[in-house]
Amino acid sequence: MSHDYSEKKLVQDSACDVLQNKLGWKVAYACNLDQIGLDGTFGRTSYKEVLLTRYIHEALKRLNPWINEQQIVEAITKLTRRISTASLLQINEEKYNYLRDGIPVTVKRPDGRTEIKKAVIIDFNNAHNNEFLAVKELIVHGDLHNRRADIVGFVNGMPLLFMELKRPDIDVRNAYEDNYKDYQDTIPQLFYYNAFVMLSNGLEAKVGTVGSKYEFFHEWKRLAEDEKGSVAFETMLLGICKKENFLDLLENFILYDHSDGRTAKILARNHQYLGVNVAVNAYANRKLTDGKLGVFWHTQGSGKSYSMAFLAQKIRRKMSGSPTFVVLTDREELNTQISDTFENCGILGKDSKAKQCIATSGEDLIAKLKGNPSFIFTLIHKFNKSDVEPIYPDHDIIIMSDEAHRSQYGLYADNMMKLLPTAARIGFTGTPLLSHDNITARTFGGYISVYDFKRAVEDGATVPLYYENRGAKLDDLQNPEITDEILDAIEAADLDSAQQEKLEKEFEKSIHILTSEPRLRSIAKDFVQHYSDVWTSGKAMFVCLNKVTCVRMYDYVQEYWKEEINRLRKQIKTSTQQEAQELERKLKWMEETDMAVVISQDQNEIQTFKAWGLDIETHRRKMVKRDLDKEFKDAENPLRIVFVCAMWLTGFDVKCLSCLYLDKPLKAHTLMQTIARANRVNEGKSNGLIIDYIGIVKALKKALAEYTANVGNHDGVDPTIDKEQLIARILELIGTVTFFFKQKDVYLSDFVEVDGFNRLAKLHEAANAVCDSAESKQTFTAYASELHKLMKYIDRDDISVDTRKIYETIAAIHRELNKKRRDADTTNLMVTINSIINDHIEVQDSLQKVGEGIRFDISAINFDVLRAEFARVRNKNLLFNDLGDLIQQRLDRMLAANPNRRDYYERYRQIIEDYNSEKDRTNIEKTFEALMQLVKELTEEESRYIREGFASDEELAIFDLLKRDNPNKADITKLKGTATEMFSKITEAISKMDHWADKDETTAEIQNLIRDILWRELPECYDDRLIEICRSDVFEYVYTRYNMSLIRALSQYPYKC
Repeated sequence: MSHDYSEKKLVQDSACDVLQNKLGWKVAYACNLDQIGLDGTFGRTSYKEVLLTRYIHEALKRLNPWINEQQIVEAITKLTRRISTASLLQINEEKYNYLRDGIPVTVKRPDGRTEIKKAVIIDFNNAHNNEFLAVKELIVHGDLHNRRADIVGFVNGMPLLFMELKRPDIDVRNAYEDNYKDYQDTIPQLFYYNAFVMLSNGLEAKVGTVGSKYEFFHEWKRLAEDEKGSVAFETMLLGICKKENFLDLLENFILYDHSDGRTAKILARNHQYLGVNVAVNAYANRKLTDGKLGVFWHTQGSGKSYSMAFLAQKIRRKMSGSPTFVVLTDREELNTQISDTFENCGILGKDSKAKQCIATSGEDLIAKLKGNPSFIFTLIHKFNKSDVEPIYPDHDIIIMSDEAHRSQYGLYADNMMKLLPTAARIGFTGTPLLSHDNITARTFGGYISVYDFKRAVEDGATVPLYYENRGAKLDDLQNPEITDEILDAIEAADLDSAQQEKLEKEFEKSIHILTSEPRLRSIAKDFVQHYSDVWTSGKAMFVCLNKVTCVRMYDYVQEYWKEEINRLRKQIKTSTQQEAQELERKLKWMEETDMAVVISQDQNEIQTFKAWGLDIETHRRKMVKRDLDKEFKDAENPLRIVFVCAMWLTGFDVKCLSCLYLDKPLKAHTLMQTIARANRVNEGKSNGLIIDYIGIVKALKKALAEYTANVGNHDGVDPTIDKEQLIARILELIGTVTFFFKQKDVYLSDFVEVDGFNRLAKLHEAANAVCDSAESKQTFTAYASELHKLMKYIDRDDISVDTRKIYETIAAIHRELNKKRRDADTTNLMVTINSIINDHIEVQDSLQKVGEGIRFDISAINFDVLRAEFARVRNKNLLFNDLGDLIQQRLDRMLAANPNRRDYYERYRQIIEDYNSEKDRTNIEKTFEALMQLVKELTEEESRYIREGFASDEELAIFDLLKRDNPNKADITKLKGTATEMFSKITEAISKMDHWADKDETTAEIQNLIRDILWRELPECYDDRLIEICRSDVFEYVYTRYNMSLIRALSQYPYKC
């Protein structure tokens, strides 16, 4: 290989060039040039030495003016001495503490007594007061072996950095497996003092620590959070080896975690280092932000607990004062986990235990807060005192809220804010801001750190959606009543010309209103005014009723756009200097802005558009000749406005799109996909904006309610925009729900006047009334969910006591409707009324079988008793609703065990559909009987495996998959034996494999096992084709049933069939 393309030339020399010329390190070449001796090249007296004592001696004298020669010798002796039985990691931790905190030496006092004083060996406050030296090809001898390290980085003579380098055509892992691991065995002394291990082939790079497996070595892709990221070695060198960063990482971003009796050395990952430093800066500037340090959103599994520990460690080491950290969680297990992490990493101090720092009660919490402890760990529920005086300490209090999206609202959070009015606050979360409407700028401020934005977008993270109905603000805007019938028909308007003609005939009056020129002009004029006002927000998409309307709207907008440009020019002439500068920027933006119509082609479209007096060819030419989708996706491209009717509404991701203007009735799935065009995350984009001209609010609420229920996302309303509007919306919702119940002869005001069992009875009665139809339940759920979310953003004094009581009643009914079934340790199943089903249902603990969680066993119900109770019970709707849920759960479990049971599920669906189609609900008893019969048959089916002579349901499932029509008795016996043998051998094989379903070789092994058994054991009547079908069916069942990765993935996205 040419020297120009060797490892040394391409990687080693390039790395040293960056260290020397960009980062200010000194660089030396040691191989064959390193003279041994006190006056030699580096002052080493043998090749076994890894400390450059000459440099250490100089640093001790320079950094400790008080130190004498005897104390320097003492310090160097302690630095070099080690316990022979200690592990490499134990030695490394001991030396690290010397590096970070100083080396204890003996100092004689004037009175003759001695004391211990620490001699610092690194100046962490002034990076340039230290000696940074990178040595290439350093020879180190071990007891039995000699090795030559590619690059060793010394700071004040201590080998803190080790680099193992490879050619670009060699995988980085080879550096770990072939060299680094060998060096730890043969020359371990090189790693006694090591802080960072870098592995690279020049293109890729990994960084880790002593004791880390290769999987825990990570990339260093960014120098700042907003960068796209690069795995190149140069990026890592610039990010870590910059002198200030190097010492910052060394001092504040290394932990030794002693959890579970083992020690792990933890180095902050790239996103943690960047994020924590942003948070530290936010703390430094806390007075400018009223204590709001921001939201620290780092994806689940990215080390939030360590990030919190790093933050606390750096603030306590680098900031003046003695702050108290209040680490806040909402669950006992989280409280234990985070406090144990802090203790095991040494954050609490040498002799401090987590137990001493945990608040045991509300009183204990207040007592601790009145002192000045370094750390307090508490649940949000411990802030249960609302009548105590605020605490104004003479030191800082920093509230670090873990899983902040769950714990920052409600009475306890209000109490916390009142108790600690001067506290600084930072929220840590693994989910996006406002994904559950639980975090607002009013509590923490905005994002200060976001980890892996691109991945968050791919995983569905979105910005909030704001909704604005501007159609209601236009006096001359007339809209027809948007009924479900119109929505259904208009959704199909763009399929073909025949449907368009049929639609216009059926809804001639509605279409006429929607496409009238005065109406379209009014909207176009308002669009120009609105979008030019929010011109810095991003790009805009205008959704029109049909293709012709797209072109018409384009023409009208062009007309009013030019008028607005002329108006701006006149305004600039009469404006002040500052105003004129801003207006000129806006004018330039408007003059540069390009627009386009994006619609699909039709037969005879030229003639169609001519009939309307429109020119489609100009637009079509633009669509054909230009790459409009790329232009629109480019935030810097001046194509900022598009007019569409069907194209680009789904499957078109434009992150810089922030404004969506709707003038086409849409509903359900189509509506959700359409508004999702505006909720993509983009740099500098805080929210998406939905502008409604058509009056789609009912459909929007319904679709968003379904979206919230299914995805767990927010409802599209940002309640922090305008407090008055927020309160008005809350009052409106309460009024709407009150009227909703009044129509069902349920009066919410009555709940305030009763208590005890009477109130409980009324609660049950109201929940039953909601369940009188699917639509009723959905409507109430939508209103109650929105109300619940919005209430979290107001203070208790924002609404009257009576109004709050009405809200609490609504919330209680909503909770009753959505009772959570808990395991037996906390409560019985709580499904039926008057405790009838509670007497016959037991909740089993989570089973150990793959894919099964908590079971709700309804097989033991005494149906005769239940029928008698059903005949007399008042709230039949609620009982029917809960019973349906139980059957659904049982069917889901049985289908997972045996996919051949799908017929039972189809019967269940048909029963429910028949029930929902009944307008008067008089046949609920008939439906109940049908469900009882179905449950009886399910019970028989669930025990069929016993009657068939099998040991498990899984063996029966395989038997069912193998069985073909009308087998004889001998074949049945043979098939049963085959199913039993196959199940036993498959499960035995899988139990010996690690993540079998994730690897081609192991899945192939299971497939071969199935095939071999089938060929050997199946009856002779099974030909090649049948055997192949059976093999495929059995493998698909096994893959689904015993694929842990798939089961874990599905468990994160629960669904109903």
